[in-house]
Amino acid sequence: MKKIAIVFAAAAMMLAGACTSKEPEKTVPQEAEQAQPATEVVANQGDGKVVELTDAKQYAPGVKVSQLTILDFNAVWCGPCRQLAPVFDELAGKYAGRVTFVSVDVDKFGELFESYKLGQSIPAVLFIYPDGHTAKYVGTGDLLPASKFEALIDAALAE
Repeated sequence: MKKIAIVFAAAAMMLAGACTSKEPEKTVPQEAEQAQPATEVVANQGDGKVVELTDAKQYAPGVKVSQLTILDFNAVWCGPCRQLAPVFDELAGKYAGRVTFVSVDVDKFGELFESYKLGQSIPAVLFIYPDGHTAKYVGTGDLLPASKFEALIDAALAE
């Protein structure tokens, strides 16, 4: 009986870790923290498909983007990440030409995940705005169903 209680408590803590706050944390890049000068991202800009990240430097903190860019930090073993993936793909098509959608595998790009100070829970979604500020959403609470995610994107595009 004691083992069941421990397993239940551990499961509850894991579920709580995937939850998110209602308000995203917005940050403004600090020039002093940038190890490299910011670069303009020009490739794969909103072509209607999710881009799989291949180079962490492309979206390092402080990067300059020409349009709203959304990074989805995920892992193949993460159940909530697998729930979010088809929504992310669908929205990439819907916002083609206006928003760049990038999938980031935290098992391959853990340092990039840590550099944005997103905590330890995934999925974590980061909006990077052309002016350099970011908005963070951890867990699926603000992102699912798809209508919630769309509302966040529409609000971001209106800024």
